[in-house]
Amino acid sequence: MEMYERLQNVKNRLEAALKRSRHGQKSIQVIGVSKAHSVNLIRQLAQMGFLSFGENYAQELLAKAPLCAGLGIRWHFIGKLQSNKIKFLLPFVNSIDSVDSLELAKKIERMNEQSDVPKEKVSIMLQVNVGHERQKSGLPPNVIEDLFPEFLAIKSLSLDGLMCIPPYHQEAEKLRPYFQEMKELFDRLQKRFPEATSFKHLSMGMSQDFEVAIEEGATMVRLGEAIFGPRPVKE
Repeated sequence: MEMYERLQNVKNRLEAALKRSRHGQKSIQVIGVSKAHSVNLIRQLAQMGFLSFGENYAQELLAKAPLCAGLGIRWHFIGKLQSNKIKFLLPFVNSIDSVDSLELAKKIERMNEQSDVPKEKVSIMLQVNVGHERQKSGLPPNVIEDLFPEFLAIKSLSLDGLMCIPPYHQEAEKLRPYFQEMKELFDRLQKRFPEATSFKHLSMGMSQDFEVAIEEGATMVRLGEAIFGPRPVKE
């Protein structure tokens, strides 16, 4: 399937899932997960009007972003962020979607303040370990609720939403309870903290399960294979 066909297929599936959702989302933001894919493919998509991309590794984002300058691309960092990479990423990323501790959030604030051209606000999302998996990053839902006021108190950060990677399962339907739990957490936080005016996004759902995620309230999905096709195989 060619790139245009994949995009059209994703668009059709998004629209159908939105109609099935009972949560009233008006639209879905799609992030193209460009991990291991070439700059040429990213540029091709950008020229077609697709401008949001996510990278899992700092080094890969830092290599690609300068080669895509001037295209209007918005870069999301969606992987495990090491604190020694923050200062290098800040000039290039529009959002850090995988903040998994209060300590990391405060380091992002400090690195931004120390940069040559500090941003007025750094957009972040909090990663929730919704499946309570030891091997995965993210804060448990109850900890997110307890610490939420402290994240909000960091004035140079814009707390834009929640992100999760639920436990892997071949059947997307099996993930519905995790997406429902995320939506309930998101709604509780919005209700408890109305002053969090930028807190509008619920990022959940990937290529194999995004339709179920949208049905359960996602406002943002992260799609790799559905947009790019299979990831290149390293020889």
